[in-house]
Amino acid sequence: MDRRMFCAALGAATIAATGAAGRQTGAARKKVLVLGGTNFVGPAVVDALVAGGHEVVLFNRGITRADDYPDLRKLRGTRAGAGASDLAALDTDERWDAVVDTWPEQSALVEETATLLRERTDYYFFVSSIAVYTDFSAPGLTEGAATWVDEPGWYGGEKAVAEQRLAELYPDRFGVARCHAILGPNDPGAGYHYWLQRLARGGDVLAPGDGSAPVQYVDVRDVGDWVADCVAAARPGVHNVCGPESTLTMRAFLERTAAGIGADANLVWADADFLRSEQGVASFSDMPYWTPTDEDAGFATISNAKAVAAGLTFRPVEVSARDAWRWHRSYFFKDRAFPHGGFGLAPEKEAEVLAAWAVRSG
Repeated sequence: MDRRMFCAALGAATIAATGAAGRQTGAARKKVLVLGGTNFVGPAVVDALVAGGHEVVLFNRGITRADDYPDLRKLRGTRAGAGASDLAALDTDERWDAVVDTWPEQSALVEETATLLRERTDYYFFVSSIAVYTDFSAPGLTEGAATWVDEPGWYGGEKAVAEQRLAELYPDRFGVARCHAILGPNDPGAGYHYWLQRLARGGDVLAPGDGSAPVQYVDVRDVGDWVADCVAAARPGVHNVCGPESTLTMRAFLERTAAGIGADANLVWADADFLRSEQGVASFSDMPYWTPTDEDAGFATISNAKAVAAGLTFRPVEVSARDAWRWHRSYFFKDRAFPHGGFGLAPEKEAEVLAAWAVRSG
């Protein structure tokens, strides 16, 4: 699994303890149209907007979690592109203070709704991804780093094209969140669930490298709070939404995850070259969230300074782990065998690698 595949997998999964929703108190109540709002990032955005006192209206197919939010107004339709969309419910004279697009990874769908609503909203917000960046070789990537240009057909390229179309349609009145790996409750992805399940099982747990590799991610509720705060402020521009606020190592990430779920696990740190070259254990996929700096120094060191300065905050790792684990145990992942979705190691493979490392390390 290369970086493109990794980012696509994270995207497909999409989507301090007090977040931006708390900062909205006293802000003007806005009428907000949320495109999507039912899967992973969507509910977090809706929850934060409702907590901020805004009037929220949902537009979606009415298939996924259709019974959620019974008190909210719902418009039904489809976004298919190529003339196959059903946007009749949006093609009216109704005006919106803001539109939040949490839905597509297809730029044509973003362009279609953005064009339709251009004259009837003051602000358009799009949930994007760090996958838009072309080069992760240097640490400290900022929002001004190069992004893919006219390279559609894959997740990062489509997100980049969507951003470009919004810049053309909504100059100075659009917002973009370029998110890193998103985790937390409702996460349909497999990356973080591998570590939750494996740490909870306890015993010797294979851990990659010496634990010093950096880790970046963002809790889905912190994304929701940030989006809601941007809507309240009509904050324009692009922001990297990557946590935590300060450097987090792989060692701290796993130790604090274990603490958050009350796991009794012994992390066995195995040499990176031993894992990759001798055992065929890959970063990103076999060992989710492991981003060795000798592969891509910038992938987990993206600058979040701009967003933090504007008020982005992050829940502690332990809180994210605890709540993600509660959801994991209550949903289909509780019986999930790994590897799954390209992530994680089978127990037999892990045991084999641990045994080999025990011999190798004496």
